[in-house]
Amino acid sequence: MGVIRPLTKPRKTRLWQFDPSLFQPGPKAGFFERHLLGPTKSLTKYGLYALAFMYPTLLVISGILFGGLVFWTSSAASLGLIFVIIKKAGYSQNFANWDVSNKKFAGLFIAFGLTFAFYMGLIHIGILTIVIFGLLLALALVLGDRKTSNR
Repeated sequence: MGVIRPLTKPRKTRLWQFDPSLFQPGPKAGFFERHLLGPTKSLTKYGLYALAFMYPTLLVISGILFGGLVFWTSSAASLGLIFVIIKKAGYSQNFANWDVSNKKFAGLFIAFGLTFAFYMGLIHIGILTIVIFGLLLALALVLGDRKTSNR
């Protein structure tokens, strides 16, 4: 038995061809959609914007009012929430090729410790702290330049 072929070839869809049914008006919105759902969506959008802009301020104020324990737990919880949202939404693959090594990650904690020491030094020692950190920065720059130069 031979292969059965259709008598007409299927037409290719061209870029200039369109489906006119796409431009027909959709069904009319009902009472619930017009009077409750629309305004609620608008208010929710503005509420989320307000929360996004107020959150850093609220985080710092809660840390000042209730102490570092509340600040750091709130900060860690929000970072965890951001991690879960990014993971569950499927955006984690966007960060897969960042190649953040353990050395760079440990550098974050070292930088935090240095910043903390700088501010504590400013509070307790004063201007001498700026001189000490300036000398440490100059030493780090000289050592870094010596290490990366091709001499």
